Amino acid sequence: MFRTLFTPLSARFSLPSPLSPRASSEAPEEPDELDPEDFARDVLVELMRNATERLKTADSLVERVEVLTEIHKIMLQDVCTKDVFREMDGFLVLMSVLSTIHPTFSKETREEAASSELLEATRLVFVILSEALHKHNENVEYFKTAVGLESFAQATVGLVSDARTIKQTISFLTSLALHNFAWSRFFLHITGVDYAAVDHKFQEFSPQLGLIHVPEALHVLYDAVTRPTQDNALLRYMGTKLLERLTLHKHRNQCVLSSLGLERSLFERLCTPAGLPKAERQVVQKLLRRLLDHNVRTDDARLMFQRAIREDNTLDPDVLEVLRAGMKVKWPEHFSLESPAAIRVNKTGTRGLPSTGFTFMLWLWIEQVPRDKKHNIFSISSGERSIFSVKLLPDGSLECESTGSKEPVALKARLAKGRWTHVTLVHYPHRGSKPTIRLFIDGTMVDSVNWPYPRGDSNGTECPYTVGDNSSDACLNWCLASAYLFSIPLSDELPRFIHDLGPRYVARFQAADLIRFLTYEAATALNIYLYGRAEQHRGSAVEVKNLINSFKNGMGVSESSIVVALSPSTTHFEDKSAGELNDAAMEGDVFVARCNGLDLAMWEIGGAAVSLKLVQFANNPHEVSRALGVLTDGLRNSWQNSEDMERLRGYDILADILRKKCQLINMTGFETLFEFLGMNFKSPDHSTIVNAVAYRAIALDFQLWSRTRHEIQRVHLEHFVTLLDASRHKRFNVKQRMGKMAVVRKLLFVLQTDWYEQEMLPFLLDTLRVVAEANFSIDDAIRPIVSYLAANLHESTIDSNGASSPRSIMSRIDHVNAQYKAEQVFKLLASILDKTVMFNKFTAALPLTRICLLLLGDRPSSLTATLVLRMISTALGMSTSFNRKFELVSGWNVLKLVLPYGWDAQVQDAAFDILLGRSRDKREIVPVVICPYIVPAIFASLKMALDNSRISDDLQVRVTAIAAVEHLLEALIDVHSSSPTFREVFKSNAITQSFIDAYKMFSTSVAHSVEIDQGTVRVLEKLSHFGLSIALDNAVASTQKQEIMDILQSTESVLNPRASQETSIDPAAVVGTKARRRRMASVRLSMQLGESAVKRSIIRIHEWRKSVISTEKKRLRKTVLDLREHHRQVASLTEWSTVLTTERGLWAKPGEIPQWRLDDTEGPYRVRKRLEHDEEKPPSSKVDPNQQIGDVQELDVDTNSITQIEVPPWSESYELSSTDVDGEYRLGEEIVDDKHRRVRHELEPGDVIDAVKTVARISGVDSSPGLLIFGRTHLYLLDGLVENDDGEVIDAHDAPRKLFFVPGSIMDLDSHQRAQRWPHDQIMSFSDRTFLFRDVALEVYFRDSRSLLVVFLDRKQRQEITGRLTYIISRLGLDPSTPGRMKSPFVGRLSAKVSSTFSAKVLSGFNSDELSIAQRKWQSREISNFTYLSILNQVSGRTPSDATQYPVFPWVLGDYNSAALDLSSPETFRDLSLPMGALTSARQEAARSRYESLMSVGEKPFHYGTHFSSSMIVCHFLIRLEPFTHMFKTLQGGDWDLPDRLFIDMKRAYTSASQDIRGDVRELIPEFYSCPEFLENSANLDFGVQQNTGEKIHDVKLPPWAKQDPLLFIVMNRKALESDYVSEHLPQWIDLIWGYKQADPDSYNVFHPLSYEGAIDLDAITDDLEREATVGIIHNFGQTPRKIFAAPHPPRNMHGNSSLPLGLIYGIAEDYHLLTQSSRPLKDLGPDQPVRELVLDLIGQQVVACPDGTICIPSRPHEAVMWDSSLGSIGALKVVVDRRVSQVVESAFCSCATFADAETLVTGSTDNTVRLWRVARNDRNRDQPIALQLTHLMRGHTARVCCVTASRAWSLIVSGSKDGSAALWDLNSGVYTRSIWHGSGETYEVHLAAINESTGYIASCSRHRLWLHTINGRPITSLDLTDVAPSPIYPPITSLAFLERDYSHTDLIATGGPDGAISLRTWNTDSTPEGEKAHWQFTTLKTLKLKTESRFRSSTPCVTSLKFVGESLYHGEDTGKMFGWELPD
Repeated sequence: MFRTLFTPLSARFSLPSPLSPRASSEAPEEPDELDPEDFARDVLVELMRNATERLKTADSLVERVEVLTEIHKIMLQDVCTKDVFREMDGFLVLMSVLSTIHPTFSKETREEAASSELLEATRLVFVILSEALHKHNENVEYFKTAVGLESFAQATVGLVSDARTIKQTISFLTSLALHNFAWSRFFLHITGVDYAAVDHKFQEFSPQLGLIHVPEALHVLYDAVTRPTQDNALLRYMGTKLLERLTLHKHRNQCVLSSLGLERSLFERLCTPAGLPKAERQVVQKLLRRLLDHNVRTDDARLMFQRAIREDNTLDPDVLEVLRAGMKVKWPEHFSLESPAAIRVNKTGTRGLPSTGFTFMLWLWIEQVPRDKKHNIFSISSGERSIFSVKLLPDGSLECESTGSKEPVALKARLAKGRWTHVTLVHYPHRGSKPTIRLFIDGTMVDSVNWPYPRGDSNGTECPYTVGDNSSDACLNWCLASAYLFSIPLSDELPRFIHDLGPRYVARFQAADLIRFLTYEAATALNIYLYGRAEQHRGSAVEVKNLINSFKNGMGVSESSIVVALSPSTTHFEDKSAGELNDAAMEGDVFVARCNGLDLAMWEIGGAAVSLKLVQFANNPHEVSRALGVLTDGLRNSWQNSEDMERLRGYDILADILRKKCQLINMTGFETLFEFLGMNFKSPDHSTIVNAVAYRAIALDFQLWSRTRHEIQRVHLEHFVTLLDASRHKRFNVKQRMGKMAVVRKLLFVLQTDWYEQEMLPFLLDTLRVVAEANFSIDDAIRPIVSYLAANLHESTIDSNGASSPRSIMSRIDHVNAQYKAEQVFKLLASILDKTVMFNKFTAALPLTRICLLLLGDRPSSLTATLVLRMISTALGMSTSFNRKFELVSGWNVLKLVLPYGWDAQVQDAAFDILLGRSRDKREIVPVVICPYIVPAIFASLKMALDNSRISDDLQVRVTAIAAVEHLLEALIDVHSSSPTFREVFKSNAITQSFIDAYKMFSTSVAHSVEIDQGTVRVLEKLSHFGLSIALDNAVASTQKQEIMDILQSTESVLNPRASQETSIDPAAVVGTKARRRRMASVRLSMQLGESAVKRSIIRIHEWRKSVISTEKKRLRKTVLDLREHHRQVASLTEWSTVLTTERGLWAKPGEIPQWRLDDTEGPYRVRKRLEHDEEKPPSSKVDPNQQIGDVQELDVDTNSITQIEVPPWSESYELSSTDVDGEYRLGEEIVDDKHRRVRHELEPGDVIDAVKTVARISGVDSSPGLLIFGRTHLYLLDGLVENDDGEVIDAHDAPRKLFFVPGSIMDLDSHQRAQRWPHDQIMSFSDRTFLFRDVALEVYFRDSRSLLVVFLDRKQRQEITGRLTYIISRLGLDPSTPGRMKSPFVGRLSAKVSSTFSAKVLSGFNSDELSIAQRKWQSREISNFTYLSILNQVSGRTPSDATQYPVFPWVLGDYNSAALDLSSPETFRDLSLPMGALTSARQEAARSRYESLMSVGEKPFHYGTHFSSSMIVCHFLIRLEPFTHMFKTLQGGDWDLPDRLFIDMKRAYTSASQDIRGDVRELIPEFYSCPEFLENSANLDFGVQQNTGEKIHDVKLPPWAKQDPLLFIVMNRKALESDYVSEHLPQWIDLIWGYKQADPDSYNVFHPLSYEGAIDLDAITDDLEREATVGIIHNFGQTPRKIFAAPHPPRNMHGNSSLPLGLIYGIAEDYHLLTQSSRPLKDLGPDQPVRELVLDLIGQQVVACPDGTICIPSRPHEAVMWDSSLGSIGALKVVVDRRVSQVVESAFCSCATFADAETLVTGSTDNTVRLWRVARNDRNRDQPIALQLTHLMRGHTARVCCVTASRAWSLIVSGSKDGSAALWDLNSGVYTRSIWHGSGETYEVHLAAINESTGYIASCSRHRLWLHTINGRPITSLDLTDVAPSPIYPPITSLAFLERDYSHTDLIATGGPDGAISLRTWNTDSTPEGEKAHWQFTTLKTLKLKTESRFRSSTPCVTSLKFVGESLYHGEDTGKMFGWELPD
């Protein structure tokens, strides 16, 4: 079978062979001169030739074995014989031998075992192969390409499919693969052996494992052991095990094996339903993991993800495990170098050594460092001489050598093995004065040495740069991800930043937003570093700020300074076979490892949504933790997925999903998630928050965590402690991360709910403490805590379950334990304040004195009282002035009033702490009174306790009170006796008096009681003891002494009634004689003054507390509502998952038929014919242009470090009023309830609401209430929401009807609730409209072809809105594409179509001048009849948005019977001079009699009871098309009409409208001329059966001339409308509808009076029933359009060719045979620049030619977008203005691009997506006048996108892809609509697409077919291209263009080919056989041949681009030239 591959060799070898120095043909004349070595070589060469020739003919096995043995011997003797072997086709002969050995064996013998000759022959073949390929690059290359895997596998197929030879063969294959024949018997003797023995055998053979030399052999081996027919499981196991062991042996093997594409097979094996034996399963798993670790093809990944979810929506655990393991991506794309190996780059024409200094950077991974040898890592050489080199030393450090210095210099570094390391070398030629070299490892400078700069090479020879070491004895094994050489030294900060970009970054550092490419972790590392820098050098905050800005604006390295950039995906290597000599070449053993990680594959398949879906489907803890693993690992190293996750609001969605699965979160799941957020569970001190967005959404969702298991709740709360307390980055975590998240507020909110169970409270409080202490500032902790305490510490006097707190399932507010929790928080606050630093912060923030009173309350609990006293005590200890200040706010007096209520032993302790200060602690010291002010409060408490012990009815209270009194008295006695200073206190009469009063009361009360219990006795005794002590003290006034003595005596008598009456104490001795009356008076006065102040103070505090409570209530309510709204919003985010299940999604539901509806996006002239998916919420592809992930934050550097805060001067002033205001001001925050909460999330980022109006959006007959919102940047319309009387936004369902009711419309609150938005610059114009004759509507037109019809409640509201719109439009100025352009002569040559592109939009706000312009254009045939009628409809107020005022079009045909239409015969047409109701004499008679009879009875007369246009008529015609199907039912009251009355048959409808006496008088609607879909029942609706025939009603029956084809019907009907007959008679019909005959009795044209404008004023009708009735009449009778012509309409000018505008003699469609090519090219780009795109420049009136990878902005030829379209590029986009680069967008993966208009760019991408960009202009920014902003990212294709085209007129994008499909997308919303399939797979790649701007037809082209479809993807016809002679480089069709006209009688498409021909084709149904369905076909009108410049070129040029402009055609060629084709003048 291989004979065919042989080439005749004799011819080649008759010439001298380049390999043998003396070829045999030149027999040497002097043999003695011949060198013996050469002679021997010649002999060997000759022998080898002969042997190979012999092998070709050898037949028998024995003979073959002989020859093979000989060949092997020869080969071993000299290397040069390997070349001869190749040139003699030796490899092919070996394949032939292999493939023929086996059949001979099976014929000859029927033995059980294979013969030894056979095995020997097979062995020799493998040995020779192995030897021939060993270390011989040409042979290896030849074997790969010329023989190839296919042939090799084919040759061995016989041997491996036979059980007798398979084991031996696969042993040989292994030996060949590893070039080691020790393996040649490895697979033998395994019968009956178990797995353990096999494993043991592998153990023994492990020293024999080595590098894979021939990977093909392993591929064949793997296929052999896994063949379905191969039933030896052990063999299968061994084969797989061998591969698995090889991947572990060396990294290179892993690279090689992962490039073979075995993953899918392994995966399929793993997932077989039958299952594998356990041992085999494990080894398959291991191998698959090793390979996935490295590389996965996107298709395979797609399969894995698809299989992860089973049919029943459960997860497959095995697949999930594979995905989880595969996501742990470790390898970027890299080169694997097995030394000797190097990559050499030659740059010609540059000086090898930049004189300005240089930077060399590389990412490397070292497998092992050899012990004894230095290895070259990088060198610059000149000729043979090395100028500079870096070497790696055995200890992992580096050494540099250069011509600048004799001695090499060592740089200290430790390059670690087995991890990616970034090395940067910066060499300054003269830093300061000395040249230095600096070394950075992983971005950190590790060494800097002064070292001379190398002396350059003046001779400027070629300078190779070499990375690696290819000297023969090199033995370093390493990998290289990327290497760069810059011709400038980089500054010291940049290496760190570049390191943070990671080894996956391979672009050229040109993007301004490089920060985007940082992963979360890298961005955080950079932020921490910057924060550290800023904290260290506070002075250099400026420097840090500059650093941040530089990172935010890119690196500022110009592209010209990049000398070398090496990486697998961006470097093009020379390919000798294709003759491509690029800059770079690989030398030695270099392998390019293409590592496409599973995370990148996931991005191409569907982005972050894919893994979210897995989490959503997880059903047990195991699945949840694995799915979370897939999710977090998929985001960790991929900036795209991370960006995508934020774009989707994925973290909110994730929290929402997890909330439903809280019980399923186990420890692994928790750790997976929190490691992703930045926690480090192995070394907690490294924990930080790497992803603030995710952290806020997930970690701070306490509602989620409170429902998890207890142990999870606990670790969740503990993680705060780790971050804020244990982590070494705690300052960063606090300041830069948590500080902005209001965690304290969140925790306090959680405390107010009952989410957590009681036993978790201590943990919650611990967390609160840590968080509060970490950032103890007024806003973050102090104010929230104090406000919370003030509101919750006391039983609220305001009703605690007040109506103000919303109750719902979600927000269960915990009212029961509120006080208990608040006390615990207070305790915590008090303990925080024990720390001096915290205390100082607190007092600096709030006035402590008043806060104490605020928290103390009126009736404090004992705990509260204790804590307040503790705070006072602390304050006294810290500040000398505190007591004075406390006195100013009457603090001590308030204490005296309030403290008694909470008094107990604890409070007493605290009070004595205040009294005696710290001296209480030291028992031996005499206690000193520090603060006597507390004494009155102590005595007041004593008095109250005494009272309670007597008065209270409750025994328990009495007992407690007695105990308290005893305790207090003991303490007082104790202090009084030991502290002289305490005794001094009693100098104050008031204090003494307060004791006396208490004593007296108690004593009296006891005296009057009947019996006295023991406790009372003890109390009395102690009271007396204390009283006596006071009385004995000299400090006390004598009158008071006297008083005490009196009481003492009476007490004594109560205690001992029988003892003598005389006391043992002499009162006079105690009291003394002088009375002190005056002092008493003064005391009383001060008491009264004090009291009023106290009252004031108490009232103030009370008011303040009230306001705090109400604020906190409002806050609580707001938080609850916000939370609820947040949950509602997140729950409504479903687009992310619907996109995965749509037609092209990853988990598409098979067999689901999509439902369609008419899209209200309009084409030219307001034609609506596009269909869209009929679904509630289309998936969104929107991108927030401002969002990036790894952002570098502005740092708020704390200039006072926490430890150095000096005690702030007391911030309280001494005047009561000022402290007053101050304190309240500092606590009281205004909580504004957000009335627009419901719509906030719909706003664009950064937009602010300016105005809100409730309106009704009109669509057909439905009106849908909604909000029209004016933002600062956008206009919004949100359905289903209204504003109530308070200005709050609520659901329309919940609102009273009067708020939004539009009389007469049918309210629709449920279906298709949309949220639409437009940027202000999209608003084009607006016009006032009437709705049901009420002048309250407004229609707004947007540039994106959408319009909006809304009705206001009254005219005043509309006026206000039109004012706003006028302002917006005038502020933004007019669009450059205004119709003024049409006057230019260049465009004058354009046909009417191009002008219509610019006037399509002019339809919107027409005035009378424009109407007359339109009329003149129609007269001179510049616009078609259809267009003119559209304009008249628009001007008269008809709009497709309102079914009651739908545009009116005439019936033009009267012939619905003929098989063919004759448009030249007047008989074919209807009479346009009369209305439909008067086309027959019988009907005229009926109309006249009705008119006259009405006149006779004095009614307003009319001819017809029905109308020519009403909402009923519109819905009747469009019944098969949503939304009209649903409207028809609505109008009919919810059901179909009788089947026979539906629109069934075209002919019947015409007869009914034109002839039947009882029929109708309806005219048509525009769809009859534009939209075939309404004639087909594609939704298969059941309309019932016809009564008379019993036929089922389905599609509309068409006239015979339409050949059963709706498209043909529409085409013919339109042809008739544009015919000469209609053009001549149309003015008469216009007079009837819009003109002077609008109510003309003589023309039988008077309709019901209510149908004319101004006949009714609905607002004047007050009676609801009457109004409803009137509205019904309007719906049924219709509305006559506004009259717009008062005089007869002028006729059309019919001179000349009627299909062309007046003044044009020739047109392309009519006179294509007259086209001639311009003699000279209009533009020449140069020979290597094929013209890819022709762009129209209207301003410069020219066509601009664009080369490959460039497209200029329409009408702005000096502005262009460029990209690198070569394979393997990362598709960076460059925006160029006047040849200066304005912006670079890296990693846009662009493969093709087009402009939809000057503001919108569409790009197709290599990552299978289509991207939509906005072109933002900023003329003030000179550096960046234009920038691209990504707005939509559209997924659907499954392979790279090869072409895109877009039409602004139809709002359509078509993208063609390698997957064999063209996809259709909506240009406005970026939503996928449908696909056009050419086939599946790369051979069907769709490489061209075009859209016809006037008809919306789509042409798409692959190598196989040219297809033509309608705008809705309905196939019209196709052209088979497979028989076209294929060009090797180009496909059969290389360019496409439609002829663009407003209307063309002949449609035309031009196609260009590689043969230098342009074909003009049209399509028609002329070839359809009679009676059959229409069959469309392309017909070629003419083929234009290009002129070739035969002098220069032998071949014809290829037509690479085409464009019609008006009646001219332009083409571009691969020669770089552009020509025009013109018609004669």
